[in-house]
Amino acid sequence: MEKIVPAFQKHWEEVGFQEPTMIQKEAFTYLEEGKDMVGISPTGTGKTLAYALPALQKVAPSDGVQLVILEPSQELAVQVGEVVKEWANEIQLTTLTLIGNANIKRQIEKLKAKPEVIVGTPGRILELAEQRKLKLHQVRIAILDEADQLLSQDQLHTVREVVKKMPSERQMGFFSATSNEVVAHLQRWFNADPEWVDVTETDDSKGELSHAYIEMPVRKRNQVLKQLTNMDGFRALVFFNDVGSLMTTLEKLQYDGVSAEVLHSEENKTARKKNLQAFRSGKLSLLLTTDLAARGLDIQDLDYVVQYDLPISKESYVHRSGRTGRMKRKGTVLTLVNERDLRNFKQLISPLNIDLQKRQVYQGELVSEKPAVEKEMKTKTVSKPKQKETIRVKPVEQSEKKKKKNRRKNQKNKGARKKKS
Repeated sequence: MEKIVPAFQKHWEEVGFQEPTMIQKEAFTYLEEGKDMVGISPTGTGKTLAYALPALQKVAPSDGVQLVILEPSQELAVQVGEVVKEWANEIQLTTLTLIGNANIKRQIEKLKAKPEVIVGTPGRILELAEQRKLKLHQVRIAILDEADQLLSQDQLHTVREVVKKMPSERQMGFFSATSNEVVAHLQRWFNADPEWVDVTETDDSKGELSHAYIEMPVRKRNQVLKQLTNMDGFRALVFFNDVGSLMTTLEKLQYDGVSAEVLHSEENKTARKKNLQAFRSGKLSLLLTTDLAARGLDIQDLDYVVQYDLPISKESYVHRSGRTGRMKRKGTVLTLVNERDLRNFKQLISPLNIDLQKRQVYQGELVSEKPAVEKEMKTKTVSKPKQKETIRVKPVEQSEKKKKKNRRKNQKNKGARKKKS
């Protein structure tokens, strides 16, 4: 803490921060010394300030764009932009957030204020740079946040084009909760030989996470979601693998009166911002989203993450789980599965050494099993009263009927009394 400027020390105390996290300590040393670095740290351990504080201290006021922070999504760019701006203001630096789907003419107008710090998505930053509205020739530090996502196949080319417009001697920082093959070969892609800092095993600032699953047929998942919202104070980020399934579920939930909205890349910027704010303020019980839209989001006091669809990789599970249980808070990750999903899910997360527990919703609570009394009531069989046995008499056939004697007329009433004379 003695290495950060007095303005930052004062603000650190004002916002109530205490001891820096492990990644904040390690990153400060490398970035302050001007070294390239890769910082791997669990979600919710303060990576934004880990790179922002040392990088901001190296920026000179009124000297053009010197710090560029790249983010994989618009939501994350806005979120990080707000944090960076808060601290940059303490040392009289100007920050500008540049994202797609925003008014580009308005962004060009704001660039005339000559900000020293740019936070944004690679696509919009490259677009403005190619139009020569954004000059990157004075950049001293480039930070790739959520680096494994930024360096995936669909974004790698754009990120490299942005970095090419910066000086070859710029400093680079790569931060994420997980790594991938591209991150492991940065020298090939960016002519950089960064120091590796991985505090995953040693960091003690991560929250206490519970990992559980609820087993049911796929057709009952919406019903279970509705039951979960009946729990006291329940609020969850619900993950889907595709937008189509997400929208279908939203319609059914809203029809049933559940307060739910969506956050996905195909929605317009205004609606996404509105839904995210409503969820953060507690007006919504559920926010349905995808991996890309919710990557890196910091939502205060979020107790639950629900996986409607299984994650496609263990890295995806790590990032989804990281939306809850942040900075020493408790959180629960619930995965909805059927019997087949459960086998695949256990295999997927086996390298993570997670203690996975079975749960079910019972009378507004999440329990490991229903009370024994209810089980007895369900298994108890009610005996039916015995029916009286009815004796069926076999009908007498016509042939078996006693035949009348064929008597002559004078033989009839042979036994009758004789009349008195």
